[in-house]
Amino acid sequence: MLYREYTFGDTAVRYIQTPDFGVGLSILPASVRVGDVGALCCDSMVQAAVRGARNLVDYTQGVTMRNTSSVLLTITGQRQMGNTVVTELSDDTGNEYVHHLEYDNVTGVFAIWAEYHNRSGEARVLESLQSFSLSGIFNPARDALGTEGLRLIRMTSAWSRECRLKTDEFSALGLDMSWGRYGVKCERFGEVGSMPNRGYFPFAAIAGGGVTWAVMLEAPYSWQIEVYKERETCALSGGLADYEFGHWCKQVPPGGGFKTRRAYLCVKETENIEDVCNAFVHFQNDRLRVPESEESMPVIFNEYCTTWGTPSEENILAILESLRGLPIGIFVIDAGWYLPENCGWCNAIGDWNESKKLFPGGIEQVSAAIRAAGMKAGVWFEFENVGRDSEKFYDKSALLHRDGVPLTSKNRRFLDLRKPEVQRYLQKKMLDFLAQKGFEYIKIDYNDTFGMGGDGAESFGESGRQITELSLDYLDRLREAVPGIVIENCSSGGSRIEPCRMQKVSMCSFSDAHECKEIPLVAANVSRVVPARQNQVWATIRKEDTVDRIVWSMTAAMFGRVCLSGDVHLIDSAQKAKIKEGIDFYNAVKDVVRSGSIAECFCNVAYYRDPKGCQIYKKISQDGSRMLVLAHFFERPHERFDCDVDGYKLAAAYTSLDYEAKGGALSFRPAGEYLAGAFLFERE
Repeated sequence: MLYREYTFGDTAVRYIQTPDFGVGLSILPASVRVGDVGALCCDSMVQAAVRGARNLVDYTQGVTMRNTSSVLLTITGQRQMGNTVVTELSDDTGNEYVHHLEYDNVTGVFAIWAEYHNRSGEARVLESLQSFSLSGIFNPARDALGTEGLRLIRMTSAWSRECRLKTDEFSALGLDMSWGRYGVKCERFGEVGSMPNRGYFPFAAIAGGGVTWAVMLEAPYSWQIEVYKERETCALSGGLADYEFGHWCKQVPPGGGFKTRRAYLCVKETENIEDVCNAFVHFQNDRLRVPESEESMPVIFNEYCTTWGTPSEENILAILESLRGLPIGIFVIDAGWYLPENCGWCNAIGDWNESKKLFPGGIEQVSAAIRAAGMKAGVWFEFENVGRDSEKFYDKSALLHRDGVPLTSKNRRFLDLRKPEVQRYLQKKMLDFLAQKGFEYIKIDYNDTFGMGGDGAESFGESGRQITELSLDYLDRLREAVPGIVIENCSSGGSRIEPCRMQKVSMCSFSDAHECKEIPLVAANVSRVVPARQNQVWATIRKEDTVDRIVWSMTAAMFGRVCLSGDVHLIDSAQKAKIKEGIDFYNAVKDVVRSGSIAECFCNVAYYRDPKGCQIYKKISQDGSRMLVLAHFFERPHERFDCDVDGYKLAAAYTSLDYEAKGGALSFRPAGEYLAGAFLFERE
């Protein structure tokens, strides 16, 4: 039966008390008519499992931890405060929950999270508590309630392949009804470990019948999302990985509690994935609080693809001289500045002693030279891990253990951030170092994962969660140590770009795609989930690069923040002029890059390593007055040769393409391979 209904914008939110599965939450476009809410087949909006609970549905062991007897809750109170609904629930045995729902008027995005409170008088063990659960999802275009025709849209992620869209029909996933209600169908996916954008980005959408339900999770550590189908409609839930999926459980003492991270939900009358992604990105962008210096989105130079791990006083001063005349605001010294005398830099992380051989005058003299050149000085750290060639690798008292043994992944081990001696060590080696050496920018890398976690808590998963929370705390400690510091989030490129960590940093490394052909493809994909002003994209220039190649690289970086690198100290004046032309164009379109909405992202490239085809990407400013088109053409067949620009006139172009803007269309005539261009249009 319907408990209560609210309307937020063009969305109807219904709380439904069910006879068998607690209190359900249904969110639908207000235009979608629902007669009998009981027909929505809702289950509990609080998906929890307290140890000892029984399953409510047959054949679910090992498939899902949803719908245990812990979800048999009744509402004890509910209040609305503006765009917020807070619901209190109880099972009458001392397990109490608070469910939060907040609506954003500007973007139409809901934030949802849950709290558990133990009022039982004895310790209880949580084995699952999800951030959200939405049920009663069906295809509104069908005459009868059902999920036929629905699609599940996800984003697969791997190293240098971040956030690629993947679409599966429900029927292909086995998410359709059997002749009898036996054997729950559940598509459960996620990531176990401390690199949450590996395998999948924490995003899912269900689309069909002119409606899309989409979710994005705050997921700094192991997470899961489930599409669950047991009756005519289906449910979508997600949050922290549970005991089955991520080896997580937590003991909650009497009077104690636990609160989940937030899930962000968007329900729209559209099947265009760009519409819901735009809503999520604008929602994140509006909540960013970055240093004042970041508001102008300065261009970055990172010397990694110039020195490949051997930065020095000599080569950095030479690079600074070569950059004269280019409007660059940040210079980052990347990995290798700590090079030991007896081994290479790659596996020497952890001791953090600046190399006297590379920096005979001290690294602070180089940071001073960077500032004197008018740029912020930045430096690279991978502070949570230690490498095999460091002394810290063998300091067992500082390391994370699993089953009593230091947790080792090839050449890396992991600091146990919970230990006071580790925190004192990082205070000296990183926080004090940054302040004393004059650095105002830090690139935080993270190049392996500790998986499900280690010792030191009631479960491996809880141990990993605790350490990850302290990792996030260090972002606050950095700001205290160096007020105004710019923080870059990197993890083998984009392996930690989930929304929680991204809210605490200025920008991210979009990928480790440094100079490969697929850069614009990956950059466009990441732009769906990371605000452009945070999305740092490599533009690596080589001395042998033609003008076409320079335009290609600079145009690819315009999906977000331009990060220049490469042989800038070896190029000629014509090449440098083309780079400057690209930066000048970028500076002129930053408003569209920063705050615009993706209007189109056409891509017919199937295999990224050997791309054939083209990508045409269109973004429109918030007020609709300006349009940016980014086009990349690979090997033939291209299939697509124009872009609709009706109502706009060409204002500027940075391109190596033969093109024509006429009759409401931007037409391309690619005469070769790997040609690109950026085009600015203004409303007529």
